[in-house]
Amino acid sequence: MSDSLPLRAPAYVRHFDKLVDLTLAAITVVVFVAAALATFVQSPWDGAIQLALVLAVLMLFRRRWPMLALLLSIAAIFVYHLSSWSPAGWIWPASVVYFTAAATPRVRWAVAIGVAQLIYSAIDARWIIHQNLTRYLIHTVGEGLLLTVVIGAGLAYAATLRWQERQYSAG
Repeated sequence: MSDSLPLRAPAYVRHFDKLVDLTLAAITVVVFVAAALATFVQSPWDGAIQLALVLAVLMLFRRRWPMLALLLSIAAIFVYHLSSWSPAGWIWPASVVYFTAAATPRVRWAVAIGVAQLIYSAIDARWIIHQNLTRYLIHTVGEGLLLTVVIGAGLAYAATLRWQERQYSAG
């Protein structure tokens, strides 16, 4: 009998992962709608709830298709932002999907999508420069730092899993 890694995670791990994903999806809807209401969005039915539901559904598929979930999440946020004022509730579900995508071998794509999003955000927020340069810099640098931390955490998580796998197979 060999001591190789199982091809599939144990059932309790798979069930726990599903529970985590369902919890993250529910939190996504609650946080996004709460952020929309707290930032005085006239009617959350004008797009905020729909975006929250899209982000929540994508949260459920982020493990199976991380890059697709990332692309669709950022695309949905972009479309919403173009059609309506965007509350801050979308930042945390996007961060979760970035983290998941960064833990894959396709981390370069996650970085490229993040850089494109940062460039768009910096250009879109340029109107702030004339009113408050410090606020613009905090906004732009803050988003860059958040993206760096999230992608770095995803990379660290993936490296930890690889290290554990090597320890398990060596021991």
